[in-house]
Amino acid sequence: MSLKTAAACIDNAPPPPAFDLGPQALAEIIGPMSAADDALARLDERLRKSPVRGGVLARLDAREACAALWAEAELVQLEDLVLHDAGMDVRSPSHELVRAHSYLRLRRRAAEGDPKALLRPEGILRLAGRSASGPAADGPAGRAGGSGEAEDADPDGRGFDGDRDGDSDEFAAEQAGASAAAAAAQSLLLRLSAGARDSLVYDEDWDEAGRLKAWSAGLTEADAFPPLLGALLLARAWRHQQPLQRQGFLAPVLAALYLRRRGRTVAHLLVFHLGLRRLKPALRRLRTPLDDLQHSLAIVAAGAGEALALHDRLTLARELLARKCKGKRGSSNLPALAELLLEAPLVSVPLIAQRLKISPQAAQLLVAELGSSLREITGRKRYRAWTIG
Repeated sequence: MSLKTAAACIDNAPPPPAFDLGPQALAEIIGPMSAADDALARLDERLRKSPVRGGVLARLDAREACAALWAEAELVQLEDLVLHDAGMDVRSPSHELVRAHSYLRLRRRAAEGDPKALLRPEGILRLAGRSASGPAADGPAGRAGGSGEAEDADPDGRGFDGDRDGDSDEFAAEQAGASAAAAAAQSLLLRLSAGARDSLVYDEDWDEAGRLKAWSAGLTEADAFPPLLGALLLARAWRHQQPLQRQGFLAPVLAALYLRRRGRTVAHLLVFHLGLRRLKPALRRLRTPLDDLQHSLAIVAAGAGEALALHDRLTLARELLARKCKGKRGSSNLPALAELLLEAPLVSVPLIAQRLKISPQAAQLLVAELGSSLREITGRKRYRAWTIG
């Protein structure tokens, strides 16, 4: 199935002819596509040199993870996700919270990796937390004979001239044997983990390698479209072809990586679910592919607008905190708390105490000193959390 055909196919229906971008269709989508593309460009340009870029990206990733579960009719509180990510849960994590955290880590891996490498089949498997079939040949553990360990032990390549007795030879042999055993154990674990799948959940006849190859072939076809349009068509093709079983949430991340590969979004990753949550779409099914494409463009524009508003709020909060910290003693922890507030999506008393290495009582005094500058978001009397933007 080609990318154009996958873009036009509808759930539970045979694929119609290729998606037609004729004059009439182009006239209908040119306005929404220009608005969404301008919003993405404005957001990316503002984030490139922004002093609060790290805080904005951290908040966008956490909110996108919560919105991704919201799209599946599951509720995950932002404070629970942030505290779970910091290892400071106030209650036992639920299944939904664990899934949201997995999506958060997925976005972080995508943001830190090379988009060209991650869009290849091997990179997609690594992004999904799985290894490609076959032994690893890049690392020292995957080399036969233990040659990599010998090179690391003797970088000059001159050998152990001072030790020519049998001890060094025995040590090298034992080291090579241990490395070979570790490589064999790792290969066995990979095979076991790849084969341990429940037939009630996964289709045993699912040709993941062939589907991945077919989807990757659409990357070249997507390059003929504008970056945003090509990214949306790739995401739609992923949802309909489903190269990896039960990995539909990868579609927005792959679209974000494609936009980064095309140089459209360099400073951030696309936030699709956040725009979907802000748009609050009707529960009716979009019948035509053109309606679906226009709806996706509206979601992208809404997500970029939400991110821009968040950036503006955080910039104003930074100026407010700078005024609060002005004139403080050099030993005061208030400037450090201000940096933590700008960096983290939210803070709690234990989190402040852990990051600043102070007592919980001192953390409470710092929170009280900021007063109304902070916004309490939990509404509880215990396990409270605050945010600045």
